[in-house]
Amino acid sequence: MKLTQISLAIFTLFSGFTYAQMTPTYDDILIQMRDGEFLEADVYIPTGTTTAEVILIQTPYNKDLFQWSLPLGVGMNLDAQPYIWVIVDWRGFYGSSGADLSNFTRGEDGYDICEWITQQSWHADRIGTWGPSALGGVQYNTAQEQHPNHTCAVPVVAHPQQAYNHGYFFGGVLERARLEQLDALGYGLSPVVLANPYYSPTWQFAENNSWYPQDIIIPTLQIGGWYDHNISIMMDWYEATRTSSALAVRDEQWLLVGPWVHGGTGIATVGSSTQGELTYPNAAQVNNTMAWDFFAYYLLDTPNGWENTDLITYYEMGTNTWNSSNATRIDIANQDVLYLNTGNELIGGVGSLSSSFIADPRTPSPTIGGANLHPTLDQGPYDQISLEARPDIITFATEDLNMDVTISGKVTLDLFVEADQPDCDISVRLVDVYPDGRNMLVTDGIKRMRFRNGYTAADEAFMTPGTVYPVEVELATTHYTWLSGHKIKAYIGANSSYRWDVNLQNGSTMYVAGDTNVANITIHHDVTYPSKINLPGNNPTLSIDDISALPMAVFPNPATNELTIQSEGVLESFSIVDLSGRMVQSGKLNENVISIEHLKSGVYILEVKHSLGKQSKRFVKL
Repeated sequence: MKLTQISLAIFTLFSGFTYAQMTPTYDDILIQMRDGEFLEADVYIPTGTTTAEVILIQTPYNKDLFQWSLPLGVGMNLDAQPYIWVIVDWRGFYGSSGADLSNFTRGEDGYDICEWITQQSWHADRIGTWGPSALGGVQYNTAQEQHPNHTCAVPVVAHPQQAYNHGYFFGGVLERARLEQLDALGYGLSPVVLANPYYSPTWQFAENNSWYPQDIIIPTLQIGGWYDHNISIMMDWYEATRTSSALAVRDEQWLLVGPWVHGGTGIATVGSSTQGELTYPNAAQVNNTMAWDFFAYYLLDTPNGWENTDLITYYEMGTNTWNSSNATRIDIANQDVLYLNTGNELIGGVGSLSSSFIADPRTPSPTIGGANLHPTLDQGPYDQISLEARPDIITFATEDLNMDVTISGKVTLDLFVEADQPDCDISVRLVDVYPDGRNMLVTDGIKRMRFRNGYTAADEAFMTPGTVYPVEVELATTHYTWLSGHKIKAYIGANSSYRWDVNLQNGSTMYVAGDTNVANITIHHDVTYPSKINLPGNNPTLSIDDISALPMAVFPNPATNELTIQSEGVLESFSIVDLSGRMVQSGKLNENVISIEHLKSGVYILEVKHSLGKQSKRFVKL
């Protein structure tokens, strides 16, 4: 965050333009906490205002930076809005860096700040809180303490839980880039996180003590983004506040999710129209508009109809439209299934054969966009097409869709993996293939194979060459529609650096230097090992989970000169591959007979496309 001030200073120096700087009404006020320590605060009061309701911001990123612009679109025009702003540096940060850190909680500090505000002559009655990321998490800490004047909260891209999975070790893999950025911002979490790479009582204690929806007694407007790394836990937390918060406010928990990134390290922010390589004009500043209406209703008693707002407002990427719901969550319980198949295909029926790639930790596959938090990584939807030239990536795609396909929730992949090293990672990037050839990222995830059975030290299990292991790879929550004419596509590889830690693939202690082993990794996708993608949706075009169950006969088998096909569907085309995966014959099916007299003796896979989909049959050529 210091870069913001530095950049403005450099621009001013070389442009000759002088920026005004807003002066707080009260600057560097010392607020005493219950343990006798002091936190430093700035107070901004609109001209001519004697008393008003307060919006409180607690920040670890330097309260002085707000002198360049107040949030929610206020900018430097303090007098154009009705609130008094109180902005406080966290204990241990910037103006409050001298306060003792040995025995306190952020929530207790928040409560004490609220208590101080109520004692000021300029405070009317109510306190609302606002802020993104860490500034959002501290609002939940404060709300847990239940100060009587804390009236409502707007946490943005935030949740309170300190979690192992979907927190620091996604799928058992350290989210290294985010941890390093948190260290750079002054949190100093690396020693504790790296000392606990397995799920343990330490993590269980942290998670249980940072999950307290039953303590929320005020209305909230929770704001998230589909390309934010917090989104999966945010959705779980929102559901928990709708079902477990104080009964009086369970129907006053609102959720807004846009096509937004986390922000903080690039030009894309929550509410900006540009996100990664795409733009969403109708999502611009919706977060601010709704926050203003929320605050007006709860802090000013403005009769603006907020109480009639649906409880969940969410953006449908792909169609780029806004939807709403009063459910506790918007996940679709049903699953549409697509199977991996030879020839880089995603099909409705069980596939055949297997696909392999080579993973070298010395040249890991790069992270391209997504839910990142690091100044060297782009955030949001980016084209993944450059990955296809790499030897450590394999892809599987549908044909052009003949109707829209919508998903809502967590995509999972059930894969069958074989490797010649004791450990490896399996990364998955789900994309939308546009008709113009772009492969835009929708969501992604990763799984460390040693944690395929669970995340505790007791669960850890290494791989033996020649053995096939089932594993589930979970992707982050999303809401997306592939339009007709587009393709659903999955990029499957090993590492995704720099977002996630690179697996050295040697089976040794994690997160320490060591020898790197090149791994030959095979994804099996046949009748015995039916690797598949589970899409949370109700899509008729993908509704047949296994069309191989439909009647189709191929005879004689074994055959000498020709094969005859009988199917309920109208025959369209065929392909024949050998057991190495090499296509040896293909063509249109104008009739139900295929000549195979030119084939060498052996075992082959016949894949037939017909009006009901695709089916595969194994046959023997004599």
